Amino acid sequence: MASSLIRSCIHRLTLTASRTSVVLQNYVPRRNHNQYLYKYLREMYSKRINLGPEKLRRRSEWINWNYDSEIYSFGKRLGEDFQDATLRQAFIHTSYLEGEKRKRAELGIDVEAVPLQLQDNIELANLGSGLISAYVKVYLRNMYPYMFEECIEAAHDYLMTEEMLCNIAKHIGCEDLILTEELPVYKSTLGITFKAVVGALLKDKGKERAEKFVRDFVLTQLVGKDITEMWELINPMGLLTAVLAVSGRGAPESRLLWKSGVSTVMSLYWVGIYSDKQLVAKSPGETVLIAEEMAAREGIKKIMKTEDSRPPLVLGTMADNLKLDYQRKNLSAEEVIRKHFGQGIQNARAS
Repeated sequence: MASSLIRSCIHRLTLTASRTSVVLQNYVPRRNHNQYLYKYLREMYSKRINLGPEKLRRRSEWINWNYDSEIYSFGKRLGEDFQDATLRQAFIHTSYLEGEKRKRAELGIDVEAVPLQLQDNIELANLGSGLISAYVKVYLRNMYPYMFEECIEAAHDYLMTEEMLCNIAKHIGCEDLILTEELPVYKSTLGITFKAVVGALLKDKGKERAEKFVRDFVLTQLVGKDITEMWELINPMGLLTAVLAVSGRGAPESRLLWKSGVSTVMSLYWVGIYSDKQLVAKSPGETVLIAEEMAAREGIKKIMKTEDSRPPLVLGTMADNLKLDYQRKNLSAEEVIRKHFGQGIQNARAS
C-alpha cells in the first residue's frame, strides 16, 4: 500500500516537471513591440497636438457630478456638521445670481413676480472675515506675549492676503463647489468663499467651533515661517536702542568679533552688539554694516522671544484647552520709540 502511494506521488511530480520544461522550451522572450504600435501612438499624439489644449470646463459638466452629494461630503471631510441651507449659501457668489436673473430676463420671466429663492454669500463672508481677523490677532498676542504689535499686524496681514485664503480654499475643495459665472474662478472669489465658509460655521456651530476651524486651517500656515521676516523693520538699531534705554540698560555697542576672506568676494564679518558689557546678539554679514544690521535684528528677535530655537506654535488637539486673553494687546514699537525720544527731549530741555 505504501509503495503504491509513493509511486503515484513520484509520477505526479515527474509529470509536473515535464510540463514545466515543455512550457519553458516553447517560450521565446521578446523585447520589441508590435510594429503598428509606434505608428499608432505617433499619429494619436500628432492629432492631440493639432487639436490644441482641451477646453476648460466646469466640474459640473461631467456626467459623474452630483452637487448634493458634494455639498454633503464637503462638511464631512472637514469634520464639521453644517446646516445644508447655510453651507449652500456660502458657495453662492454674487455673479451667479446676476447671471440667473439675466437668463430669466432673456426668457421673458418677470424676476419680481417669480423671485430667486437664493442669497449670496456676502453676509457670511463679512462674518467670517471679522472672526478670522480677530482670532488671528488674539492667538498671536497670547502665543507671543513679548512680540511688538506691529509684528502681530504684519503676520495678521500675511494670513489675510487674497493669495493665502485662495490657497486654503483650493486645498479644502471649495473651487468646484462655487456657483459663479467666472471660469476659471478668480482668486478674490475663492478668498470670499473661504470667509463665507467660516461665517457659515460661526452661524451654525458658534464662535468656539469657528475659531478652532481658523486655528486648524489658517494659523497652521505659519508653521515653518519666520514671523519677524514678515515685519518690514526699517531701523532695527534705533528700535534696539530705544528698547534697551526704556528697560534701563546701556546703549548698544557694536564690536567686530571675527572676519575672514576680507580681500575676496566671499568676505565674512561677525559683529556682536553689547550692552553693559554683555552680549545682546551677534550675526554674520558680507560687510560690517550688513552684519551690524543683522545683529540688531537678532537682538530684536531675542527681545520678542522669537528666535529660531523658540518652541513651536500650540496647534491641533494641544490647543483645545488654551486659555486666551481676548482683551490683551501687546506693546507697540512706536510707543517705545516715542517714550525713549520723549525722555531724551525732556532731558535736553531740562539741561
